[in-house]
Amino acid sequence: MRSEPTDVRSRSAQTRLTRTLPGRPADETDEGVRTALTTRIVIVLTIILGQLWALTVGLEAYLGGHTGQAWLLATFSVVSFVVALALVRVELPTRSRRRPRQR
Repeated sequence: MRSEPTDVRSRSAQTRLTRTLPGRPADETDEGVRTALTTRIVIVLTIILGQLWALTVGLEAYLGGHTGQAWLLATFSVVSFVVALALVRVELPTRSRRRPRQR
């Protein structure tokens, strides 16, 4: 049997994994895409819960005769809807479409 010499440094350089820096999104990997999607879903669900609360309190305020408070809560609900819609509709650029930073 003939064994070929292997260079440990060249083999480790070929199998080296590159990771993103802490705090930098890894959109190109499946894990990064999954994390970004999960984060968006959690944020949108939190906004929806806030809208439900605003609707409940606003309806109670309106029926109690506090129309000014009801309009403020209705405005909050509309703004929350716009933010949730923006999070759902806007697609973040992937790393390949981002412009490089200029120093």
